[in-house]
Amino acid sequence: MCVPPTDDERGDVALLRLDVPQPRTAGAMLRRVALTWDRPVHTMGYPSGQGLEIGVWTRMTLAGKAGVEWLQMNRRSAQDQRVRAGFSGSGVADDATGDVLGIVVSEYTDDSAGLSWMLPVDAIVAHLPVVSEWVVGDSGIDPIFAARGRGELIGQAAEVAQWLRRRHDGAAVLIVLGPDLDAVRQAVAVSSSRSAPGEPVGGIDLALDVEGRTVDEVSRRIVDRAGLAVSGAESARDRLRAGAPPMTIVVDGLDAADEPEALLDEVLKPLVDSGTRLVLGFRDEDAASLAAAKSLADDTVSTRLEAIARRAEALAGGPDGDEWRLNLRLLRKVAAVDSALVAGRLADVERRLVRAERRARKARSRSGAVADDRGLLAAWFVMAAEAGLDEDPGLDQVYRWADSLLSADPVDHAAAHAAVRAYQQAVREALAKGERR
Repeated sequence: MCVPPTDDERGDVALLRLDVPQPRTAGAMLRRVALTWDRPVHTMGYPSGQGLEIGVWTRMTLAGKAGVEWLQMNRRSAQDQRVRAGFSGSGVADDATGDVLGIVVSEYTDDSAGLSWMLPVDAIVAHLPVVSEWVVGDSGIDPIFAARGRGELIGQAAEVAQWLRRRHDGAAVLIVLGPDLDAVRQAVAVSSSRSAPGEPVGGIDLALDVEGRTVDEVSRRIVDRAGLAVSGAESARDRLRAGAPPMTIVVDGLDAADEPEALLDEVLKPLVDSGTRLVLGFRDEDAASLAAAKSLADDTVSTRLEAIARRAEALAGGPDGDEWRLNLRLLRKVAAVDSALVAGRLADVERRLVRAERRARKARSRSGAVADDRGLLAAWFVMAAEAGLDEDPGLDQVYRWADSLLSADPVDHAAAHAAVRAYQQAVREALAKGERR
């Protein structure tokens, strides 16, 4: 049974019948998980080459989707082997658990790039359902979402779907109440129907119905979906408090959980602290636990604003310093009244901050280079003076031009550097003439 690769990066998997049957205990554990960025993985291949027939290990980290089904992998270092011919079909195993998360399907042939692609377990099962016999981990979508109607997303459902797709916008908490939960369920259902096998559903890693669920039950479900290793003495909630990869999680019926406030404090808050995006659904608009959820949403915005402020402090004194100080003052005032309004703008603010930091680094680099050229100009001026050339009219003209360019505001560093080099060369030539005389 063979599923060949397509032009839009689907498939490339086959089911083989072995000549010699193997014991059932000999196979690898295939696991469905949320395929989070930077997850360390490894694989073994059999590339051609003398002495390589025994197999070669290499280490990668997972990146994002490329095409419809394939997931990009990045070689961890230049010292690691590159995935190449001889690795196709090899299992890609999670460093932490040893579970197989997918199979190698392709390589990028540039030796220096270190790029390759894998087909995730979800996609393998979709193409070859018989493989599900050897798979653990669920799809991450509870029946309450899958049961919703399918069709075009409009209105609030379209807005929720858009929010869910912004999985790289950073930690956030979206609270949805009462009848509006239907829009969330529809967004998850329609995204699920459109998603390719193995695709996180519309950006969702896990969609849970927590009605009647205990803190431990929800914790175990999240740990399993995240593919986190748990030690024998460690509980699932302890593992989540120790840190988890950033995910996008929808929680329906939070107010109907066994202990809503304990679930918020002991499970969901640590997830947000690790960068997770949460949709929290309350079926009762007057639920007692709603206040705690709103506090978590406000705290999430405040924490991100403070992190932005700490980074922006480094811009003080630079061309963007005053603008950032005013912007942050305004954002804090708005957040105190309506944190949700600020939450929707934080990702854009952080992107603008990255650009400002880049400009500041470039300015510091130019400033350092200008200082170096000032020192070089001064050193060659002293050398000329010690040789009795300080009143040479030709040298004086070249020196004054270089000095004026270094004193301009702003400094055209390329022109100033060229002028300093010209003065340096003129002094060399004048010294050489003096030696010949």
